[in-house]
Amino acid sequence: MRPKHKAGADWMLYFGIVAMIILLVGVISQPASLFQKSLFLIGAIMLTIVAFLNKQWMLFVLQIVISLGAVLAFSGLGEISKFAILMGAALIGIVKLVWSGHFKSDPWNIVCCIGLFMVAAGVATDANAHQLLFGLFLGIGSLLVALYSFVDYYFKKDNIAIIWFILNLVFAINPLLLALSAMKPH
Repeated sequence: MRPKHKAGADWMLYFGIVAMIILLVGVISQPASLFQKSLFLIGAIMLTIVAFLNKQWMLFVLQIVISLGAVLAFSGLGEISKFAILMGAALIGIVKLVWSGHFKSDPWNIVCCIGLFMVAAGVATDANAHQLLFGLFLGIGSLLVALYSFVDYYFKKDNIAIIWFILNLVFAINPLLLALSAMKPH
């Protein structure tokens, strides 16, 4: 079992909280604006650092994919290219974790793994063109990551995991509402 949050690592928790606040400001910012894209990129990179330093390997892979998605938001690449890049990155990260034996030590990784692939698909999906798919992928994926993070926080006593729990609960709301509105007959 990996070492959990220690008193000397308080700065990492605070750094993660700042990243979470940056991302939450991004959520309420104008969609697809340069400001929102920038906040998502900065916050995602900060959480990548936190996950790495806290040895949260599953969340580290998630944050790499999210950071890559934030970079691709600036690229102008098409939906299929983004999908291939993000799903490929998620697959490479998961294969690396399986080969390193990480899945043996944490049976809840499968929940986060499914969430990771769904979030990657959601980030790659054009929300305007495919509201239902975007909403379902990102909403359900975020809920699965939140569940994984809650287990990490509650059962493993990893205080930093609460950041991902809160953040993914918030990130699930808008996509799920979008999916629900897309399912209503017009």
